[in-house]
Amino acid sequence: MISWMQKHKKWLVITIWISTIAFVGAGFVGWGAYQYGSSAGAVAKVGDIKITTKELSQRYANIYSYYNNLFKGNFDQKKAKELGLEKEALKSLITEALYLNLAKELGIKVLEDEVANTIFSMEEFQKNGKFDKKLYIEVLKRAGLKPKDFEKSIEKEILLSKLQNILKPVLTPLEFETFGSSLFMSDKIKYKVLTANDINISYNENDLKNFWEKNKKNYMTQPKFKLSLLWVEPKNIKIDEKELKEFYTKNRNRFVDENGKIKSFENAKEEVKKALILKKTKKIALKKYIQFKKGKIKESEKLELELTNNIFPSNIMQEISQKNEKYVLKPKLIKEKYVIIRLDEKVPSRPKSFLEAKNEVVRDFIKYKKREKLLSLAKKMYKNFDGKITDFISRDDIDKIPPLEEVEAAEFLNKLFASQKNNNFIELDNQKIVLYKILDQKLVNKTKLDKNKDFITDNSIKVKSSLLNSNLLDALQKRYNIEIFYKGQ
Repeated sequence: MISWMQKHKKWLVITIWISTIAFVGAGFVGWGAYQYGSSAGAVAKVGDIKITTKELSQRYANIYSYYNNLFKGNFDQKKAKELGLEKEALKSLITEALYLNLAKELGIKVLEDEVANTIFSMEEFQKNGKFDKKLYIEVLKRAGLKPKDFEKSIEKEILLSKLQNILKPVLTPLEFETFGSSLFMSDKIKYKVLTANDINISYNENDLKNFWEKNKKNYMTQPKFKLSLLWVEPKNIKIDEKELKEFYTKNRNRFVDENGKIKSFENAKEEVKKALILKKTKKIALKKYIQFKKGKIKESEKLELELTNNIFPSNIMQEISQKNEKYVLKPKLIKEKYVIIRLDEKVPSRPKSFLEAKNEVVRDFIKYKKREKLLSLAKKMYKNFDGKITDFISRDDIDKIPPLEEVEAAEFLNKLFASQKNNNFIELDNQKIVLYKILDQKLVNKTKLDKNKDFITDNSIKVKSSLLNSNLLDALQKRYNIEIFYKGQ
């Protein structure tokens, strides 16, 4: 957890709290079942520390937001489930709690002044270069956070940082030379690249059906939701200049330029008008929501949607998936108009028939058979093959293994220098196999070690720290009792 916290630290301060609170507030996270007992309200207990539902929800939203940013916005609940984000969120909190128990046992403290000084230094809460309490309260309020909760999170961050500094490893000269040699050792090799393109696959309908029968669980339809929708559009809403100015005065902090400076009324006028129209539209939508819920007005349209679709964003679909049939959701803003959604029926996921899944089955069958034949071919050839011979190469010579692309060459070289065999084959991620034979080896000289001192030191510390954290975590899991009350989806 300490390494995770260090790597993603920017996601654990105010910016991420603000950017992800919308997900949490909108019911973004659809948690699984719970086992309630004496610890109802907590998802887990580690030593003396309880992990709350709120903490789990917030951590999930933080990690989701991180991945959404990583995927440049092309991330959804399906991908989150594939990556096991729920488990990652809970695991990270449990690991964090283990370290917090250790910090408590070691007597590490965080003073109020340390928390205050950290918050005072955050640019999000500064006006004209100085901390502004009014702005601080306002920013947290907009994010749906209480100062007490936020300050507690900062205290926890400082505590973990102190523990991390105590546990930070030191590199000895012998370790430096050992790591340096492993990083820059060079090999002269003979190699040959085999690809799936070299393999021909023949098959018939029975082969495909047999493969489908064995792998039915991999070919499921998406769950579907039959919905009734009532759209509320901003039509015939009149606004005068006085209303605009009053709304701007009360909400001027919402209208800023790219430098974060508040726009003048004239410069923000169109944005102000748009925001006020949406506010008034929402009031109309809330009235219609009550009427629609009571059956006094009918829907605009009916739709049947999968969990992943191009009409509603993933957070709304996730909320729908957690509701019972006939539930009516409060108005949601979709492309500058509001929609009221009633969940009429849930159509559960089911195994696809052979015909429905056939295209996917053909693709997967060919991939499976090509890999099978490729591995069989590699096992027959690797001991005696004709191939290209390199000069002495090291881990960073990713441009010296044609016809491999740089990413493929990096993967091959990392696996090569980690291998204990001088004659073998290495399977790559994209259905390629590289046969290799090490012809000669050369240890790194001192000049190269000195030249790459910072690089070697940084990477060596990371490896040593990772080993330390792994061993320490094993010890902490045995030292502190872990109770999990939460069941994932």
